[in-house]
Amino acid sequence: MLNGSGRGRVPRRAWKWVAVTVVVAATAACGEPTSGMSTPGASSDATAVVTGLDRPTQFVELDDGSFLVAQLAGDEGAGTGQVVLAVGGSPQQVLLDGLDVPTGVAVTPGRLWVMEATALSVADWAGPGAPVGPLSQVVSGLVGNGRSQGTLTVAPDGRVLWAVTGGDGAPGSGTLRATEPDAVPPGAVRTEVIATGAKNAYATAFDDGLLAVTEIGDAAVPPPDLLVELPAPAPGAEPVDLGWPECRPVPVCPGVVEPVARFAPGSTPTGVAPVADGWAVALFAEGDVVRVARGGGEPEPIVVGLDGPHSLLRGRDGSLLVSEHGAGRIVVGPG
Repeated sequence: MLNGSGRGRVPRRAWKWVAVTVVVAATAACGEPTSGMSTPGASSDATAVVTGLDRPTQFVELDDGSFLVAQLAGDEGAGTGQVVLAVGGSPQQVLLDGLDVPTGVAVTPGRLWVMEATALSVADWAGPGAPVGPLSQVVSGLVGNGRSQGTLTVAPDGRVLWAVTGGDGAPGSGTLRATEPDAVPPGAVRTEVIATGAKNAYATAFDDGLLAVTEIGDAAVPPPDLLVELPAPAPGAEPVDLGWPECRPVPVCPGVVEPVARFAPGSTPTGVAPVADGWAVALFAEGDVVRVARGGGEPEPIVVGLDGPHSLLRGRDGSLLVSEHGAGRIVVGPG
């Protein structure tokens, strides 16, 4: 799902939260991509807020305490993906099914958005208890890495952020984009490119006027897996350059936004969320969630030993929520 390196499943280790220490300015090793996503299986004891999921990817916490969750619900590429409404361990309500590798889900007023392997789609939805309207493709035929796109983020200005993964230089690939939330039907799409040179931009998050972007190397001779931090782009601003392919893995390139952290080979950063004075990053293949200080620093562990941590979210109570892809659940930890 994440790349084509063909490695095995996510390692299984003892699960625990780790006290975060002071972050110093340093850089971790850079690295190569990892395998596709794992099959479900409990990892260990943890505080779960939602269980019984089937290969969850991104999720959204709703006002009533329920969760909107995208999940593969089967093997990658089988076309069995779903968006479900979940509360605790109760049976999930399937809102959408038959999706193609849904890695992203988002909600704007009156609408539900889904990122699939080659399309960004939207449906009318007023929230829990309301029916879901027909799913319409806002943008289709997206190029990419042949496996998946990334997650979705609603910006403070209301736009929906999404990425087109690197497609070996194919037109339109390697870009980060923002779509106006009322950009339907397809003929009325208002989308602008906010960044270029994004090899495999996967997850994004906003906080205090900043935008954090994770990058997955995903190549035979890979550029590093990265965390990039930049000022939150305003509508109509000139796109920023994230450096691929000319300036990765070259450490410094004039005019390019340089990373604030580089991750170990094959770590596969699929999630990012704001935490105190920094960013939490989910390293899918490592099974860990780490913290990177604002402005740059060496990654420090927050939680280790998860079975495929995919997406992160700062909960309404300030806690850090993690979708555990291999264990089929959402767990909670310190914010």
